[in-house]
Amino acid sequence: MSVHQGNRVDNLLDGLVSLTNHAIKVLRVSLLYETAPQYVSEQAPFLNAAVLGHTDLSPLQLLYHLKQIEKAAGRDLVGGRRWGPRPLDLDIIFYGSQDLQHEVLSVPHISWQDRAFVKAPIADLLLPEDIARGYIHEPAPQASVLEKVLQAVQQWEAEGGEAQVGQPGLCRVLPIHRQIWELGHSTHICGILNITPDSFSDGGSHMPGAAAAAAAQGHSSPTVHSQAVYAPPALPPQQEEQQQDQQQQQAAEADTAAAAVDGSSSATNSATSLEGTNSSSSSSSYPASVVGNPDVNVAGAVEAARAMARAGAQIIDVGGQSTRPGSQRLGPEEETARVVPVIRALRDDSELVHLPVSVDTYHARVAEAAVAAGADMVNDVTGGLQDPAMLGTVARLGVPYCLMHMRGDLANMTQPQHTTYSCVWREVGQALQQRAALAVEAGVLPWNLVLDPGLGFAKTSEGSAELLGHLAVMRRETLRGVWGRMPLLVGPSRKRFIGKLTGRHTPAERDLGTAAACVAAVAQGADIVRVHNVPVVAEALRVADGVFRGTWPILEP
Repeated sequence: MSVHQGNRVDNLLDGLVSLTNHAIKVLRVSLLYETAPQYVSEQAPFLNAAVLGHTDLSPLQLLYHLKQIEKAAGRDLVGGRRWGPRPLDLDIIFYGSQDLQHEVLSVPHISWQDRAFVKAPIADLLLPEDIARGYIHEPAPQASVLEKVLQAVQQWEAEGGEAQVGQPGLCRVLPIHRQIWELGHSTHICGILNITPDSFSDGGSHMPGAAAAAAAQGHSSPTVHSQAVYAPPALPPQQEEQQQDQQQQQAAEADTAAAAVDGSSSATNSATSLEGTNSSSSSSSYPASVVGNPDVNVAGAVEAARAMARAGAQIIDVGGQSTRPGSQRLGPEEETARVVPVIRALRDDSELVHLPVSVDTYHARVAEAAVAAGADMVNDVTGGLQDPAMLGTVARLGVPYCLMHMRGDLANMTQPQHTTYSCVWREVGQALQQRAALAVEAGVLPWNLVLDPGLGFAKTSEGSAELLGHLAVMRRETLRGVWGRMPLLVGPSRKRFIGKLTGRHTPAERDLGTAAACVAAVAQGADIVRVHNVPVVAEALRVADGVFRGTWPILEP
């Protein structure tokens, strides 16, 4: 499948639906690739994908139906320019194990061996279990396309395989908010925007009324720290070392759940100049019908998002559920009331209208309401484990879905039975692959999946550090096949393991350590990092991308 004209992603999606309406059962879909035009160069790039399907149609009947789908999509089948612009192009590459030569059809496709944009997505269709059982969908030798697919994959790998992706003319992409994100070229930054009264790092920044109520109940908001937190921490005298260790352990235990998950909807940067926390006037320019929740400072939240965007964030992650110890678990209605007014305002803001927005939630109902309000991605820290309806809901919504690894739930994930691993990176990779496969089985398109190893979630500090240092081998050895090619989001921001390594007990003081962890993530192949302090991390990632990806930013003099 390839598209060039119009809304390319929508045309591909319409094409997939049309296949099912023409007696073609879609079994698997590849990731998405953007490629340079190969024969007529004066064109915009194409989007390409591959489909593994099953049909009872003969090859010639199948060709007829594919041409009808192209025609319905608006392609000129009579006077159109060969290899020229087209809204949808459907080619039969292989048909079982058959070879066919006809005046209107050659199978295998006559040019497949010359086209990297064909071999790359076809490689995504092959799973390790296919080779083990000796067929893909049907055991009948004539029906199985395994032999042909293996031939394509072997040639793809002999020519360099993954090393070819990211080279000029062929890149893997993530479609989000009418944008096409190139993966592997530069690291994308996700800025955290919490709409909570009691998050441990920025509680009440955008819910001042609710924060006051929380303080009255004994859950006071933390003190806002200045940029001076970047001075090196003073080391205790030798004779006080044991006492200092005990204090550190007590502080760590006090924020275990929050600091262990502070990459989720539990914390943002408390530094006003960097994150734009409640720095705008209290009067909102948004009508009451948009603001909706009087406890939410929508104007302050929008200003914070603007600050992050100006500093280099390419997506804003809006969360309404605090995960700090002792915080109350919200139902879908209250969480929706927190995040939807902000998402609507972000979508209506002229400065942010083109910026993708993610919603950080594990409730399917919140995800649905957020997407209806304008959210472009769902970020689920439970990977669909908390709400059984989540996977099916995300599939129906058709937006990217960030699936994170965790064990247990937010209340018990720090208990030893959940934080103990024989090999943390191997077990995390295996679990991510299982959840990703279930998401695809539920109908989530592979090109819409983003995987998050879940640093701090059901991991000790040592486990999180080990996992961060082994992301590349996790991808290579446990996330095999298409699962290892999916984009990786890493959220180390202000996590407990950073505090333990740096001696910074206060989460808001861990931003330099966070920047270092993000550089490590890029070295391990991460595509997206989720952070609180966007300016500090953005500068570090410019260097990391230059060193590890060979990407140099275009900066104004």
